[in-house]
Amino acid sequence: MIEITTLSELTIDGKLALHRTSSSKELFDYSTDELKAWFHGQRALSDAIMVGANTVRVDDPQLTVRHVTGPNPLRVIPSSDGLLPLSSALLNDGLPTLVATAKTAQAATVAALTAKPGVEVVCCGETEVDLAALAKLLAARGVKRLIVEGGSTLLSSLFGHDLVSKIIIKHIPIISGDPDAPTYLTLTPRPGLNLGISRWRMDDWFVKGGIGVSIYGREAAP
Repeated sequence: MIEITTLSELTIDGKLALHRTSSSKELFDYSTDELKAWFHGQRALSDAIMVGANTVRVDDPQLTVRHVTGPNPLRVIPSSDGLLPLSSALLNDGLPTLVATAKTAQAATVAALTAKPGVEVVCCGETEVDLAALAKLLAARGVKRLIVEGGSTLLSSLFGHDLVSKIIIKHIPIISGDPDAPTYLTLTPRPGLNLGISRWRMDDWFVKGGIGVSIYGREAAP
């Protein structure tokens, strides 16, 4: 069984980034070396790491382990149309990367991705990526712990399909002040998603390098 853990950085006013169009890397820059080492240690403990296609487009992340010594997790990118920038760092460093598309992705787009070193493309879903099917595929390949560092759209989809078992939040002591900056979960209704009340328990809370970190586990329904 796969454990899906979301790992996010949130401002005091609940934002994933400082502004609507800015990169989430700006929040990471406020981290101390101690927190960065802990954060990358979480990556090293995971079998796979996932972000959404928009995060790849905006942040151009590496999704590798750099601030500690440890193995790089398999990188997993759900992208229904497969339209990722072919110049992206994670498509050009040769490290194992799995791109999940829907059946509607164009053959030429898939071919361009599979031509990249270390990149594999799988189809999971008809018109958009079926995250539950993708989780089963990863579990069948031996992935036991998947860490998700995605934006609000991907997080909303995972929570809406009841796939998350653990939440980690780094509380960045900054107020964005921008009402249009992305929030933890998107407020836009989407078909098939059930974002009603869910119960969580706080399993741990600590300060690492001056930044508060909270960890939550799923609370069983009464």
